[in-house]
Amino acid sequence: MNDAIQTIEPFAYGFLSCKSNNLSRQIASGMLQNAKVLPLLFDEEVVFPNAGWKPAVTYLFGGGICVDVGRLDNEAKEHPELADDINHIKEVFLPQATGRLIGETQTELDRKFMANHTGWGGTWGGHSNPDYQMLLEMGTDGLRDRIAKYRPQHPEASDWYDASLTALEALDTVGDRCAVEAAELAQKVDSPEIAKLYSRLAEAFKIVPRRPAPDFLAACACFYLCFTFDGTDSPGRFDQFMLSAYNNSDPDDARMALEHLWIGFHKLRAWNLCIGGSDENWNDMSNPLTYEVMAVARKFLFNTPNITLRCHRNTPKKIFDEAYKTLATGIGMPALYNDEVVCPALEALGIPPVDSHNYCMNGCNQIDIQGKSHMGLEDGEISVVKCLEYALFNGECLHTHEIIGPQTGDARDFATFDEFFAAYKKQLDWAVEMVVNMANKAQQVYGEHAPNPFRSNMIRGCVEHGKDYKHGGPFYNHGQILTEGLADAADSLAAIKHFVYDTHEISMDELLTALRNDFKDNEQLRLKLRDYKAKFGNDNPEVDDLAAEIIRHHYSDMARYRTWRDPVNGIYGGGLSTFQRTATYGSTLGATASGRHAGDPNLADSIGAVPGFDTHGPTAAIKSALSYDHKLAKSGFVFQLKFEKSLFNTPEGRDGFIGLWKTFFNNGGQQLSVNVLDSAALLEAQKEPDKYRDLIVRVGGYSEYFVRLPANLQNNIIARTLY
Repeated sequence: MNDAIQTIEPFAYGFLSCKSNNLSRQIASGMLQNAKVLPLLFDEEVVFPNAGWKPAVTYLFGGGICVDVGRLDNEAKEHPELADDINHIKEVFLPQATGRLIGETQTELDRKFMANHTGWGGTWGGHSNPDYQMLLEMGTDGLRDRIAKYRPQHPEASDWYDASLTALEALDTVGDRCAVEAAELAQKVDSPEIAKLYSRLAEAFKIVPRRPAPDFLAACACFYLCFTFDGTDSPGRFDQFMLSAYNNSDPDDARMALEHLWIGFHKLRAWNLCIGGSDENWNDMSNPLTYEVMAVARKFLFNTPNITLRCHRNTPKKIFDEAYKTLATGIGMPALYNDEVVCPALEALGIPPVDSHNYCMNGCNQIDIQGKSHMGLEDGEISVVKCLEYALFNGECLHTHEIIGPQTGDARDFATFDEFFAAYKKQLDWAVEMVVNMANKAQQVYGEHAPNPFRSNMIRGCVEHGKDYKHGGPFYNHGQILTEGLADAADSLAAIKHFVYDTHEISMDELLTALRNDFKDNEQLRLKLRDYKAKFGNDNPEVDDLAAEIIRHHYSDMARYRTWRDPVNGIYGGGLSTFQRTATYGSTLGATASGRHAGDPNLADSIGAVPGFDTHGPTAAIKSALSYDHKLAKSGFVFQLKFEKSLFNTPEGRDGFIGLWKTFFNNGGQQLSVNVLDSAALLEAQKEPDKYRDLIVRVGGYSEYFVRLPANLQNNIIARTLY
């Protein structure tokens, strides 16, 4: 192979040049070669170097071995002298691309299940939160000492430990290059202030990442280098693992470094950054850096990173005040999480309090244990309202007219609602089994064909066990399956129960005909269903109890299954976090018994009501949301409230909101996301998007600029009730 290929496709070159046929060592060798040549992006706004460049053939934490065929073909055209080598790379890596291998595990039914958006399983490798504190306080030299300590206990893992050492060498290699380039840039830039910062970074990189970070600037540099080289995942408990370095620094200097880092987070579209929280004795863990994070968020008004604030019985009043001020800006952050619910939920999985209280959020808002777990995040998703469609039509999908779900019986033959509800639960159980099987097949592909020697160094349990991060190495290897369309299902069930079984105003045959025909020539029936009072989000036990039973049954059923990552202790749990794909789930759903037309994208907003159906105010919406047992959720269980900006930004609005927040958490609510919106501005933004490019809204688990969202999701957000 021509040596020139090493700068164009360094990962592939390093992989193929490895003298070992051990896959972990080959991947680590590819990472090391990539570290030697990747372009380092020094941005005067960010200052800290971005090492996130990836070639066409590479390794991604959430995708395993990835191959960009189009990019390879372009490289062959641009470098005809290397075309043979590039084509050889394509021939070698395409068959072992992780995504392709996962696709080969999928059955025809798996593909239909995903294509019509009943759900999905295992197509994504998942987030996690590395133990950055270990890196910052020990350096890579300390991580090597850990390997030396545990290696004798696992002689069978000799190659794997070698791969882990090579991955650490890769990070050191990038750090050494940063020291040189920062020193050179210090002599070139026009700004004396930036030149001074580059000089300081050059000195910092003579220390980090090999040795502990001496101050906050060096800690930010080390963290950002690792963060970008590892693929830009979620920082996690930033105010905890950065605190020691922060305390060793001048506050003004630390604030300056944090602001540069914040710009970097925004440019990278960084994921979840967690602040606050409690320890296992319920001591408050907030600190000066907690407040600095909220202050910098208010200053820049970025839509990223996703900020999560953990709350508990001893959260100080000042935290509530600062969080309110930050939310009042309209950025949709911080998202609020309740330790009093999350920690017991994790402990029910067998996670001890010392670790349950070290949870953080990942990706949009899934739950992880900082530096100790790989808990899916997420392993799959299920549309519970699509499962109701299958129960009504004996397994038939109204979108494709194929039999996809199990045939649980002709709905016209069910004599009682309980019989019908039992058929619906069988559809839910089938969907869980489908997703778990897909997820476990994908987990096996990742574990056997896409080990991650870099991240394994910073997830505790891997080095101790001599096992890869993808192969059961972390201490906790649970799974998480998300839920879509919950309130839609509950509203439809309530209408079916009332009109078909309780009052007999509508026959099941009449209902099925109307739904199949999308209420054609039967608008009166559609309005009758739509206007039925039992809609979730209005403190109506008739529908709220049905929603609670769906979650109780659905999440209890998930808990029967184990992950491939840990077939003994890796328990599947549920969560509910709405994303942009919510509208897609609605687009392939037939008409529903709640009076909704086929294809309507406006499905339920997380665990709250269907957009526009919560008409009795925030107190009623909260009481409905509290009908669930939130401790059953092992992932984010998102509840959103939307407030008109003109009301929220008043003393009365402040007091009312904080009162609602505390009431919700004191009564067992897990999570609260808040949108502070100007409804008129949203409508104007649809008409003139160029004038509203800075308008931010909360979309389930993350914040996004409104004008970037697809039209159907914009309409979904506008349709939500504002309080």
